[in-house]
Amino acid sequence: MRAEPFLDNWAYLKVELNWLERLLLTAVARQRKDTKTIERISQTKADRVTSHWWKGVVNFEEVIASDSPADRRKSAPTASYQQQLDARIQASWQKGIGLALPILCDRLELNPFEKNAILIALAPEVHRRYAQMYGYLQTGEETPERPTIDLVLRLLCRTDAEWRIARSSFLSSSRLIQSGLMTVEEPDQLFLMRSLKLSEACVNYLLSDAADFMELEELLEPQVSDVFARSVPRTPIDLVLPDPVLEQLQQICNQIQFTPQLKAWGFRQLPGVNALFIGAPGTGKTLSVQWIAQQLEMPLTEIDLAIVDHPAALIEDLIAEPPMVLLIKSAERWLKRSAPIEKVIELINSRRTFTCFSVRHRIAMPIALRSRFQFTIELPKPDAMARVQLWKQAFPAETPLSEFDWQTLAKQHRLTGGEIQAIAKAAAIQALSQEASEITLDHILQVLR
Repeated sequence: MRAEPFLDNWAYLKVELNWLERLLLTAVARQRKDTKTIERISQTKADRVTSHWWKGVVNFEEVIASDSPADRRKSAPTASYQQQLDARIQASWQKGIGLALPILCDRLELNPFEKNAILIALAPEVHRRYAQMYGYLQTGEETPERPTIDLVLRLLCRTDAEWRIARSSFLSSSRLIQSGLMTVEEPDQLFLMRSLKLSEACVNYLLSDAADFMELEELLEPQVSDVFARSVPRTPIDLVLPDPVLEQLQQICNQIQFTPQLKAWGFRQLPGVNALFIGAPGTGKTLSVQWIAQQLEMPLTEIDLAIVDHPAALIEDLIAEPPMVLLIKSAERWLKRSAPIEKVIELINSRRTFTCFSVRHRIAMPIALRSRFQFTIELPKPDAMARVQLWKQAFPAETPLSEFDWQTLAKQHRLTGGEIQAIAKAAAIQALSQEASEITLDHILQVLR
């Protein structure tokens, strides 16, 4: 069945808020039930304070408590709520409909927990009833309050392992906090008791009628102190990409490697190679440039324009840099019509090796810039066969693994290479937190869920 796109950003947001409201109402109903039981049985203040210890052992509904794990019945394989939502989001993007929260998650590569944390912090800005439910869940009173870290963790985490991983999302070094979109209030309080607040600019962006990727770039604060990230790739890189893309990457290498011979054969005015890489996060744009740098045996410099405040000064610095492979991420900022076009062209003309401009989606750019790209390479999401190979590569040789059916795993979950790498690492953490001797399929499925 074909997914129906959202009419606009608000239509999408209402679906997300409906999901949150169901989650909160369930939590409120459960807390009311627990409160009634505690008030009926407890005789002292000490009984109420320690109720979290005894209410799971003393049962008042004639059902014997047990330490045995719950019987988890497998349901028929149907598309989950999140899968259906993702399909509608993709359909909306294909229609050119900007959805603010998905764009934000795409830009910062946020995981589902971080996205839902933003949604929880946003809800009171839409209607005060969410703040009242937060107040009840946190204090037992319907006084409006902002959500605390403890409440977000209780609502979204189902296991201790999930709780430990999710807690780090609110540290000062996390993506959410470093981006400047969310702040943790009341620093004098215990960490779990601190409340979460979105910046006013972030709230306005998420509630806008027509979200735009470039508008988001203006909201983000620098996430690293150094604009330049230099490296020399050493570990052999095994790319998992379609043959036409691999051929284009090899053509780039050949064009640069044979420049001295071309000059000896009389060819003059040989400019550097410029390429535009297009692809969603995790499809291999950065890895492809690292592979080219490795083949050319040249240092690689990566720049993320999302953290650049003064592009003209940066261009001057780049022009003075020695020969290198240059990767410019978030290149939308330099390729749109309102960008410093003349300065960007000056940079391109000064380069004699390889420069890659990396973007997430196709964009409209001035002809003066478009004509200077010898290569435009679109990196697709991997197919099932490629995903099998990516799954096998995601785990190092020394990682203890149980037997996996890679084919079924790759067929059922349409992920990018970057997502597979992240899931493999999270599955390893899951296994270690459970003191398992090896990573099993169940650990991977826990992360996927």
